[in-house]
Amino acid sequence: MASTSKDAERKLLTRREFLGISGTAAAGIAVATAVAGGVIGYFAGQTSAPAAGPAKTFTKTITAAGPTKTITAARGLKAGYIYVGPVGDYGWTHAHDEGRKWADSHVPGWKSTYVESVPEAEASGAIESLISQGAELVITTSFGYMDATADAAAKHPDKYFVHISGYKSGAAGNATQNMSAAFAEFYQLYYLCGLAAGAVTKTGIMGYVAAYPTPEVIRHINAFALGANYSYRKRTGKDIKAYVVWLFSWFNPGKTRQAAMSLVEERNADVLAFTEDSPTTLEVAEEYTTKKGRKVWSFSHYSDMRKYGPHAHLTGQIVNWGPIYRDFYRMVETDSWETVDIWGRIGDFVPYRWRKPEDKSTCCKPEGVVYPAPVNSVVPSEWTTLIKQRYEDMKELIFEPFSLEGNLGEPIRDQDGKVRIDGKIVPRADHDMLWSMNWFVDYVKSPIPK
Repeated sequence: MASTSKDAERKLLTRREFLGISGTAAAGIAVATAVAGGVIGYFAGQTSAPAAGPAKTFTKTITAAGPTKTITAARGLKAGYIYVGPVGDYGWTHAHDEGRKWADSHVPGWKSTYVESVPEAEASGAIESLISQGAELVITTSFGYMDATADAAAKHPDKYFVHISGYKSGAAGNATQNMSAAFAEFYQLYYLCGLAAGAVTKTGIMGYVAAYPTPEVIRHINAFALGANYSYRKRTGKDIKAYVVWLFSWFNPGKTRQAAMSLVEERNADVLAFTEDSPTTLEVAEEYTTKKGRKVWSFSHYSDMRKYGPHAHLTGQIVNWGPIYRDFYRMVETDSWETVDIWGRIGDFVPYRWRKPEDKSTCCKPEGVVYPAPVNSVVPSEWTTLIKQRYEDMKELIFEPFSLEGNLGEPIRDQDGKVRIDGKIVPRADHDMLWSMNWFVDYVKSPIPK
């Protein structure tokens, strides 16, 4: 069901509160987590996956360096997931559902159920429904579910809760101890995508199709622009220009198509990035490349989308929520729950976090929770090598996009010319800057809607 104008006004109001316009002290924290889960559900209605069978127990004996130990765990433990969109969106919700299935398959004894397309106002009822079905762990996957999740955690101290993209958790001290928060972050990957974009663009014009002007989307746009400008200026001595079209929707393929086409036709963009929940932008790039005789590049987002644009796909950002969910399964199963606030970036949840030389890099291979899609061979080798180097450096936080090094050794300025990162007082963007970002770097020529 499409959002009504009243719903849209409510979304904008919420975003303004996040950006601090309301003047509340909490807004500075809330803005940091207004992320791609969306504030309000895409569709009305609910659909559930098959329920788990009756509970069983199993005993496993393991031998380590030392005495033999016997571990008894419950087989048939159930997790319940709440999704803001349909599992078929091939974007945000699809990625969460793939992570759910991954976690189920990697922790024997667990099964899960889900409810999809849940509007924000119906989150409490969906949570109670999952608990009534026997869920020991409830995972809610949209920012707008945060308060309902916190309320349910307080109401059900014998259950466990994880909220995706929010700032409330027992670890933060603003929720009960049976509630954690988690997120998988893309800004580092967007910088790598920008490096690829700047290496192939002919026009020097970047187009960006964006859902909402939230801090998450803004830092993605900024990171992409920084990466694109780095490689383009190295090639040409000129700066890129990036233009943004706002959708004010997380999932609207029709509007996305119009936005992508306008960036090509009206701005002369030959690279299109996006933060929204469908492969439409990549499909538009493919159509220009194969049917209109105009080379346009685009990317994967959340999932590997190469099949939607085999001749236009440059690289992209991919997420696997599974390792995050697996760890929560294990904590519940072993009665070792500890409330946490996780922000998964490059290098997190990988078996070997140390950087590797470029010729042995694991860049573009599935690992951890976030990693790049394969890089098209059209990208010159010098830039492919740099992408691998940056990827490996980011594993150890040796390199960060929002730094002087990420901007050709120069301070990072906003659209008004104000220095935001000077390399001295502010050497690189920290957590608070990233999670409350409400300004564009000067390479982005479109304004942020008020």
